Amino acid sequence: MQRLSRFPVFFVIGLLGFLAVAGCTATNGTILPTGSPASPAPTLLTATPTLTYPSTPGPTQTVPEYESVSVTVQRNTITENPTITTTFNGGMGLGMIERMDMTVIRSDGITETGHANIPAMGRSITLMGTTATDRVIVTLTMTPGDQYTVIDQYYPFPDGVLG
Repeated sequence: MQRLSRFPVFFVIGLLGFLAVAGCTATNGTILPTGSPASPAPTLLTATPTLTYPSTPGPTQTVPEYESVSVTVQRNTITENPTITTTFNGGMGLGMIERMDMTVIRSDGITETGHANIPAMGRSITLMGTTATDRVIVTLTMTPGDQYTVIDQYYPFPDGVLG
């Protein structure tokens, strides 16, 4: 009987000793060897795919009726801030849109891109345009993975607008 009562006591003492030793080996921070400067973290380079578009707007695709949605494009008419905004207006396919991508190919040769994941009604993407004619491409990705280019056209900056 006496032998059985000693087992839990030795077990607890052994466990506490193990935990004490294990706690002593933890460090709080990074230890550098003396005399060696910390080297900066390596820079990881990732390849960004370059998308190429035809020089003129192409035909757009019709979204099936059961997935149909409305998307509008508007230009800001202030010359100091010639932004272009694409707005998702909803529709029958409201819950089927996984992503809305917007690309602006500016008249100065710069390409701007933006996207909205699972856009809700009224969700907008605003990108910088120019005070000339810019091309806007809007592509929708549906939940099954199908993609539709729903807008691909030129949007001129309005004439006669004072900024």
